[in-house]
Amino acid sequence: MKKKALKIAALAAAAVLIAGVGAFANSLVGNPVSRALAAGTAKKHLAKNYAGTDFFVQDISFSFKDGNYYAHIKSPSSIDRYFSLCISMGGRLVRDSYSDVMSGSNTARRLNGAYRELAGTVLESPVFPYPGEIAFGDLAFIPREYAGAEDVPPYALIEEDLETDKLYDIPGLGERAGHLVIYVDDETVSAGRAAEIMLEISRLMEEGGVPFYAMDFVLQRPRGEDDRRPEGRVEVRQFLRADIYEEGMEERVRAANDAQLAYYAAQDAEKALQAGK
Repeated sequence: MKKKALKIAALAAAAVLIAGVGAFANSLVGNPVSRALAAGTAKKHLAKNYAGTDFFVQDISFSFKDGNYYAHIKSPSSIDRYFSLCISMGGRLVRDSYSDVMSGSNTARRLNGAYRELAGTVLESPVFPYPGEIAFGDLAFIPREYAGAEDVPPYALIEEDLETDKLYDIPGLGERAGHLVIYVDDETVSAGRAAEIMLEISRLMEEGGVPFYAMDFVLQRPRGEDDRRPEGRVEVRQFLRADIYEEGMEERVRAANDAQLAYYAAQDAEKALQAGK
């Protein structure tokens, strides 16, 4: 009887372990039954809401972050008409992201990727002379509802004004709304050195055929052996390309850096005020 009881206990423990492993695996990668339910829901949703289009279910993925499945919908005749359906494990439609197509955000994403790749031909080149941890270019896009809001670049393009699948002039967009973000490590940190580097970067971008409208630039000292960065930096935000020219450049950089420091001080004061309430 004792051996039989031990055997039953061992089997029960094994069953619990197997169930636990199964539940853990289900939370990470999902399960075939739920995936099949998601596929069925996606096909029915397309047939009901997108009849007459060439949309199809490209693939289905599982997100362990929210425990839902995502049916990725694509049109073979379009580069911008794609979206996803969020579907629960039980096969219930949670969300349809087709609004990304209609709002222009898919088109903005495509154009931004093209501009980032263009900027990378200079900023990621092996011969780019300035070491640093961050260097990339983006196109400034915003939804119409945020136009004119605080901290929104006035030169940002409106997503809703974009035409789906249109082939745009990427350098032309860069000239209107290109925004560079560049952090440079240098032993000399001063407004004069920052002005010198910004002038040279602007020249390199022009030679490389990469127009831009504004630049965020940070000049800081390299990390030490302890991986800490010494204090002291020059930082300018939304520095216009039109203001990057030799005469008076150092003074403009110094003024922009002072303005950025004042902005941070105001933010810190506001946080302290909120914390004290």
